[in-house]
Amino acid sequence: MTNVTASPDLEGLRTALPPDVQRAPEAYVLDGVTPALAVRPRSMSELAATLLAADQGGLAVAPQGGRTALTLGRPLARYDVALDTTALDQVIEYAPADLTITVEAGMTLAALQATLGAEGQYLPVDPAPGDQVTIGGLLATARSGAWRGHLPAARDLVLGATVAMPDGATVTSGGRVVKNVSGYDMHRMHTGALGGLGVIVAASFKLAPVPAERATLILDCGSLASAGATAQALWDRNLAARAITILDPEAAAAIGLRPSSSVLAEFAGDDVVVARSLSEAGAVARDHGSLAELIDDDPWTRLRRLASGETEATVVRAGVPASEVAALVGRASAMMGPAWGHIAAGAVWARPAADATALAALRAAATEAGGYLQLESAPRSLREGVDSFGEIDGQLMNALKTQFDPNNTLNPGKWAAEATS
Repeated sequence: MTNVTASPDLEGLRTALPPDVQRAPEAYVLDGVTPALAVRPRSMSELAATLLAADQGGLAVAPQGGRTALTLGRPLARYDVALDTTALDQVIEYAPADLTITVEAGMTLAALQATLGAEGQYLPVDPAPGDQVTIGGLLATARSGAWRGHLPAARDLVLGATVAMPDGATVTSGGRVVKNVSGYDMHRMHTGALGGLGVIVAASFKLAPVPAERATLILDCGSLASAGATAQALWDRNLAARAITILDPEAAAAIGLRPSSSVLAEFAGDDVVVARSLSEAGAVARDHGSLAELIDDDPWTRLRRLASGETEATVVRAGVPASEVAALVGRASAMMGPAWGHIAAGAVWARPAADATALAALRAAATEAGGYLQLESAPRSLREGVDSFGEIDGQLMNALKTQFDPNNTLNPGKWAAEATS
């Protein structure tokens, strides 16, 4: 996989686009590197033209929207052009009666939820670090939150997508109608690919009605072992839970709760179902010697924000069997930082004050438990010493990269290894 030209052609890209789409490169620094050029296309056609000119000019392009996951993945091998997608922020088609919507990928999740909320609907996702993520970023990173396992993941809500490819073509797969599954695998391929194969410019989703009632319960368990048993018991009851999360004392304190090993649970549905779930959850708490209390504020928003790496904090996420979540939260908790785990998703998050050796030990613990660990965010110096993804088989990703981005134009090195000639 080699670049088309021996040296990058910035002037070719500049002349291919209207001058008013260019932005100050200093606003798009990644890992301490300022790009030579930054552009904010106003349409899908302008974005596609940007990619074509960059691909022909041998330029490395880093797509970015809300800039909430800049250090997710390996450090970029090259960075010439910042591609800002936030001008693509329109609703293309909304059919409330069909519970479907198609939007441009630069729209924020907050703006989408506001539009849907007017019709009593929502997109049932709660990614870190919050609703400021763009729709393109939501899909490119495939980040999920406490709802995963109780509700479908974002990739399972996508009906179709339009993707701008490095050669300037735009490809659409799937469709707006729920029963149309043509091309499903193509847009799933781009979900979680970190923008390394193409730039998602629009997506269609299936929606859900906003729950009539929701309630959050905090269960003070006294120890992580007790919190793990309590969380598992709640999940086994088949309640109307939208989230069941184990908190270590530091995570609890960080989101404004008592600094104690706890279980945070959210229930959502109609009034009767939520009331029954709260009653049964109270019984589970008594059985496990825990103290249960209803809370009126919204700790979930603060918990999502805790997973942010905007200040270059080290944030890790592990995936393990549900039965191993509490134990791995304990291992991460011992590394001097908040740790928490979503039981249904088998996801453990932490902000450890850790060096490469400690992170390697935590990754080994996750692997031994039958899972994995990746860096969600970390300073470049740490990501240069600790692989963001660990020992994974990159053969498939490299094959896809060769097929769809043969000149290594998009986010080179971020997921697939930087290829050599």
